[in-house]
Amino acid sequence: MSVNIVDRDQSQGKRLTQSQGKRLTPALYTLLEACVEMKTTNTKVLAAHLCRSPATIRTEFQRILSFMDVHCRYEALRKAEDNGLIRRRKRR
Repeated sequence: MSVNIVDRDQSQGKRLTQSQGKRLTPALYTLLEACVEMKTTNTKVLAAHLCRSPATIRTEFQRILSFMDVHCRYEALRKAEDNGLIRRRKRR
């Protein structure tokens, strides 16, 4: 038995992603902005700051990671800043 799963656009040769044609929700933007403002990605700290449960914060981070096709929270923040999704941190 053979299973053939195609995850590439054969005409373009590009990997298809779930984020094509989709945007981050306002709640996810708020979470990214809070990370920059608080200078942390700690779930408990962000949950207290945003008045959400830690489980909600973890779920929202998983959605951000999947959307941006990255593997860690810091990489997601860097990519969001580079793409102009959130304001760039001021370097001191």
